[in-house]
Amino acid sequence: MDISVLQKEIGLVSKEISEHQAEQFAEFGDLLLARNEQINLTRITEPAAVCRQHFLDSIMPVRSIPIDGKSLIDIGTGAGFPGIPLKIMAPDLKLTLLDALDKRCRFLQEVVDRLGLTDVTILHGRAEDVARDDSYRGQFDLATSRAVAKLNILCEYALPFLKVDGQFIAYKLEEGVTELAESENAFRLLGAACDQHETYHLPEVEPARALFIITKKTQTSEKYPRRAGIPGKKPL
Repeated sequence: MDISVLQKEIGLVSKEISEHQAEQFAEFGDLLLARNEQINLTRITEPAAVCRQHFLDSIMPVRSIPIDGKSLIDIGTGAGFPGIPLKIMAPDLKLTLLDALDKRCRFLQEVVDRLGLTDVTILHGRAEDVARDDSYRGQFDLATSRAVAKLNILCEYALPFLKVDGQFIAYKLEEGVTELAESENAFRLLGAACDQHETYHLPEVEPARALFIITKKTQTSEKYPRRAGIPGKKPL
């Protein structure tokens, strides 16, 4: 894959990427498009669009949030977004990729192996179930989720994984800003607050995007997350 689009526009996020990072992004893109012919991984198949809408979008948080050396769980990671691009940008990130579909997990393992990524764990399961496991509950500095569900639902998935003072980074379209008000009850019940949100434009891409930075202020009650399927059907 030609990632010249990413190399040209990386200034939106950081000063530059190394030759090795460029090679990793290119190989990731090639694998994504090759395997997409067998597995439904993405609707975006034009290389420049992959660079902008997947790679560049995924790494936008590195502008303002230190991630290198931290532990991060990417919930509902799908084809590895935003987790794998963040790992490429921050090689010392301790990354866990969580997805409910086994064939996507197998693809993610292939990506990790081909790119030579270390300190990456791939988990096959649902967030509601995995967050009940003491090996993962309350263990992470950061959580991410991109285009998975409404904000109040995402908070119930993500916040149980975080340490107190950990941050949940939710990626949404610009219209997701309207979900803030209806998420206040979820913030209260889960012990969190939205400390920051911002909108941004990707070059030649509409609509605008938004990032929500939600901080876990207190321990999340053992009642949450509720059983698999319930958060989506009965949001907090």
